[in-house]
Amino acid sequence: MSCMQETYAVSWRDGDGEPSSGRLELVPGGLAFTNGSTAAGVAYGDLRALHVGRTVADRISGRPTLVLERRAGEPIRIAGVGQAGIISELAEHLSSLLGEERVMSRAVVVVPLRAGANEQAAQLLHAGPPFDPQEVGLERHHAFLTESEAVFVFEADSPNAAEKLIGDGRFWSAATAWKDLVAGPPRVAEDAYSWLRPHVPDDVSFEPTPGPGDSDGGDLF
Repeated sequence: MSCMQETYAVSWRDGDGEPSSGRLELVPGGLAFTNGSTAAGVAYGDLRALHVGRTVADRISGRPTLVLERRAGEPIRIAGVGQAGIISELAEHLSSLLGEERVMSRAVVVVPLRAGANEQAAQLLHAGPPFDPQEVGLERHHAFLTESEAVFVFEADSPNAAEKLIGDGRFWSAATAWKDLVAGPPRVAEDAYSWLRPHVPDDVSFEPTPGPGDSDGGDLF
């Protein structure tokens, strides 16, 4: 597949407002809309999901329209201008970026275990954490066990939330049941490499945009 564009000629509508036309640019950290001297931006982290609009209300002037759902506020709808396939290309690119942004904060802690403590550690892990993951602000929490180590993964959707959590002494004082199993101080693992398969919604197609008059509605020039 060829490299994707970073700038698009589009129409967009913020919530129930009037459509605007201009340029959409994908910049580090977000989307930048420009209409003459007026500019607006949306951070990738503010986006919750995306889908292709199927209803008349979702479409702009009957054209294929990408609906961006925000974590707060009304959705933004985007339709291409003058180019076939803009919506498919944008959907692919933004789906990938949203996947990368989905976990905004992650911390991995490695705890060395004393010899023979593996079985007791497994029992503690099966009983669940000594805290409520939701109450402390986590979105996801995993624990892994080897013969000599316990590995804890903390993930949150707020910037730096997981890092702040593991730096709070009150958080670790809750894990008193582990004090006799630990062979040394916990170590925070460095995030040296990560890869995520792009998530593409089921209703997004990367086939060429249908032409004018097709039953699904094409770009009208």
